[in-house]
Amino acid sequence: MKILTPTIASHKLNHLLQVQKKAESLPPLSVGEVVEAEIVESAHYGKALILLKNIPVTAYSGLPLMKGGKIAVRVAQLHPGVILRIVQNEISQKSRLIDYLRFFRSNPKALFEFFTEGIDRFSPEKLGELAGRLEKEDVGNIQNMLKSLIFSRESLKNPFFFRDYVYKFGYLMEKEPGDALKRKPGSTMNAGNESQDLKGLLAKVSGRLQSLMKTGNLPVAGKLAGFVRSSLQAIDSHQVVNYLFQEYEGKYMFQIPLLFPEDMGLAEIFVKFEDRDSKGKGHWEEKRVLFLLSMDVLGDIVVETKIKRKKIGCVLKCGDENICDFIRPFLKELAEKLTALGYEMNYLKCVTGEDNLKIKSEHREFQNLFALEGVDILA
Repeated sequence: MKILTPTIASHKLNHLLQVQKKAESLPPLSVGEVVEAEIVESAHYGKALILLKNIPVTAYSGLPLMKGGKIAVRVAQLHPGVILRIVQNEISQKSRLIDYLRFFRSNPKALFEFFTEGIDRFSPEKLGELAGRLEKEDVGNIQNMLKSLIFSRESLKNPFFFRDYVYKFGYLMEKEPGDALKRKPGSTMNAGNESQDLKGLLAKVSGRLQSLMKTGNLPVAGKLAGFVRSSLQAIDSHQVVNYLFQEYEGKYMFQIPLLFPEDMGLAEIFVKFEDRDSKGKGHWEEKRVLFLLSMDVLGDIVVETKIKRKKIGCVLKCGDENICDFIRPFLKELAEKLTALGYEMNYLKCVTGEDNLKIKSEHREFQNLFALEGVDILA
């Protein structure tokens, strides 16, 4: 599974500038550095005169470069030849990325709130006339999909719930890597998008709401449009954070709502891949899965799992011994179900976890992983 997200700079060859001068005759440059280049003379037959740090340089480019224009370039290599990559969109994309991260850090439970409110907001009965204007089938599909993405007793019957969660949510819907960053936070995709995952359906509904708002006939459309925009932003922010986790930490992070008889809980799931195999095929020898569960009656529970090939070990950490006493009789059934899925049990135990809050705090530091916005995290 690869969650698509921003491709920060184009890799097309015509976005490259090949510099005529040797590295030692250029101004001080370092690989990865982004500098401004001013076009002194227009390109003829691919050749242009540019200023790099006030030093004139002749370069070849497949793009038309207009005299007097300024572009941002990244130093791609210095040896054996000097190559610059045009990244005029990189600064705006980096700013967009930071916007998503800010949104995520300031609204860590936005996705959970979307679930708790969404089913009610997309009730055809409550939408009334608006439901028909938005196409009842799409409204019903959104409500049904939201219900299917909440973990419940019914979900236990589906051994592929988690896989379906990722696909249905729309994490993988982008046709091109970076589609999430091509929109301003809160904006929508093409309303004609026919994707039938949750993200695609929300985008279609958002497009129709925008049209209804222009007519001014249905004031309630504005309120729903705001909710849909913030919901899309929440999904996009999770997509961006997961991309960064994949690239820099080898992790995934998911929030899944839990349905209890009288309340809603939350499971925050962290998946960590370690020890890439020696065959060079990109497989991971060990996977660590951490479940941070907020239960209605049992309180906070931490589940730490290690999977290596087909061996699995699992420790459940509870708030006090009474909760452990309640859970332990169910461990045999859990072991049997894992064995039926083809796993060999290494260990399975339930202990009192007095450090649960500490564990949660440590793993929630992902909210601040990229807080140093001055650092070029896209290099």
